[in-house]
Amino acid sequence: MITEITPITHATQVGTLFDENYVCGFFDGDVILQKVLEYIASNTSDAVIITKKSSAIGILTQKDILRALCNFDNTGLPAKDFMTSPLHTYDASMSISDVLDDIDDTVYNKIIVKKDKHIIGVIDKRELHSLCYAQLNPLVKHEYNMIHSLMGLVGEGERGLLKMATTDVLTGIGNRRLFEEIMQAHQSLGNKYDVPLFLLLFDIDNFKSINDTFGHNVGDSVLKELVVLVGKSIRKSDIFIRWGGEEFAILLRYSEPMTVMKIADQIRSRIDKNSFKTIVHVTCSFGLTSILPHEPLESIFERADKALYRAKSDGKNVVRMELP
Repeated sequence: MITEITPITHATQVGTLFDENYVCGFFDGDVILQKVLEYIASNTSDAVIITKKSSAIGILTQKDILRALCNFDNTGLPAKDFMTSPLHTYDASMSISDVLDDIDDTVYNKIIVKKDKHIIGVIDKRELHSLCYAQLNPLVKHEYNMIHSLMGLVGEGERGLLKMATTDVLTGIGNRRLFEEIMQAHQSLGNKYDVPLFLLLFDIDNFKSINDTFGHNVGDSVLKELVVLVGKSIRKSDIFIRWGGEEFAILLRYSEPMTVMKIADQIRSRIDKNSFKTIVHVTCSFGLTSILPHEPLESIFERADKALYRAKSDGKNVVRMELP
């Protein structure tokens, strides 16, 4: 059962959608299908978890059972033969934003939520979208209008000009102007939707020596390859731009700073381990900070830049954080 909840945001933990009375059935995979059918018929649950040696291995839904009942002889077969796999669980502490981002790339329709290794709820993917839409819609609408206003000022000609003005020519990602416009729009929300924002600033270590040693064509190739690598390491909802030269910025929305710190270190490690086509090895240093409501962009970047300076001073190829 889904609990009646207070207004939710992207940062709301998915576990809060379930109340303490939610009952989820568990059956060993070798139990015959008839037993599961009897359980679902006498309970409000529309799905049960299939286990093996007490570990969840799959989910059996009403649709799975109806499919199995096309042949009544199936009721005596093991439940595991009809379960939907794979089974993927989400920790109750994950934000709804992170869950929604992840399930867009999945093939299964049921979302299983666990807390302290115990499953506390099962919800249909479409039901989650429907449940969140009404309350997240103002924020989604705001962000849509923000991009729409940037890209559709007057007509097709203006759109082309605006795209050119807000796109970095070399790498194809956004530039400083686009970031400033988006940042201003986000800041106008303030605390209204409880959306924690973080700025991740990073640059390539010893980039000048790369240009001096190998030439600017190699330097440009490194920048373009780096952008592709980082782009694959972040979500579609994250704003990734080239701030200038070899310096880049990412605007991220997560529930707490340590999650962003972990993501930043994953990006750092991925760059460090990547074999670039031209000079083989490249590293980056990262500065992270959280963003206060209505805070001027200058003070945000000053703090992120301070964290980045610490990363350089600490030997480079590291992530440092500077909180307000």
